[in-house]
Amino acid sequence: MSTFMKKEISLLHFILTITSIEIGTSILTLPAELAQASGTDGWISILIGYVLSTIVSLCIIKVMSKHPGKTMLQILHLYFSSIIGNVMMVIWIIYSFISAFSIFVSSVFIINEWILPNTPNYFISVLFIVPIYMAIRGGIRVLSGFQVVVFFSTLWLLLVLLFPLDQSHFVFLLPILKEGWEPVIQGVRIAVFPFLGFELAYLFYPYIKNKEHAAKGIIIANSITLLIYLEITIICYMVFSPDEITKYIWPTLTLVKPIHFAFLERFEIVYVSFYILIFLSSVIPYLFFVTEGISELTKRRERSQLYIILGIFIVSYLFYQPYFTNINLLNILLAPFSYIVAFTFPVFFWLYVMLVPKRKGT
Repeated sequence: MSTFMKKEISLLHFILTITSIEIGTSILTLPAELAQASGTDGWISILIGYVLSTIVSLCIIKVMSKHPGKTMLQILHLYFSSIIGNVMMVIWIIYSFISAFSIFVSSVFIINEWILPNTPNYFISVLFIVPIYMAIRGGIRVLSGFQVVVFFSTLWLLLVLLFPLDQSHFVFLLPILKEGWEPVIQGVRIAVFPFLGFELAYLFYPYIKNKEHAAKGIIIANSITLLIYLEITIICYMVFSPDEITKYIWPTLTLVKPIHFAFLERFEIVYVSFYILIFLSSVIPYLFFVTEGISELTKRRERSQLYIILGIFIVSYLFYQPYFTNINLLNILLAPFSYIVAFTFPVFFWLYVMLVPKRKGT
């Protein structure tokens, strides 16, 4: 058995790990992005995005369950040549690295804007690197344990969003499908993007202790993500008018900004501070996939690989200063790549595995 599968994680760890990855920076921007495409019917786009993401997730589980004792790269080698399999793995490594970098720079930018406006982005990035390094070096159990802790320690962030409901207007949601299905369908391409993270089931499946429940686990994980996105989106739609919400970059943070307590001002600073954990829980698994993929390709497990990857993140800030415009451009460029790698590939790979036998001699 591969050294990648000597440690096991429970089904709960698998569920909350996938959920924590999916809830990244999109949780702050999704309501406004959907409102621009679908109006206040954006919540319907989320439901459709959930269904599509779950179908693709089950394709991944189906492929992995056919060879429960093998990793993603080993399965690629079973059905393709070693060269083609390695090329596919390299593409996935590149995709995971870019995804991690995109979330990373977005997180640093948000912290710089809301908490530390006078602190250079370079120093904020260095602070991020420390927990990222510790979690990845700790291995799968430390990583999944961190994801579980983050999930439960940040649940209160969702409860706080209920405070502004006294200023909400349900009429803002009506009439449903006011402009028909076309805007809703256009919003689906935006709604599926926040569910990204389920594709890392390729990485985590071999570690699951009770693999027969993996399909149920991925459905539960996506369902938790769905409920969170629906809550945030619908609350934003009911508090802000249909025209007003499109003017905000981070409507979720704007929602909590007016909240004040007798013992605390600038509550949004505390709120964003806890979001740092959510940012980390999205970045770390993608970088873990990168390090594990490189280790399996090279058949060498060395700390220098992790040092180089994290070094690239830090050095990049010497040449690249993230602003909203270029961060948005990075996400726009990443979107088509994500649709191909995370959505299209798993479906075609599942069809290929179901219809084509393994290569002879494997």
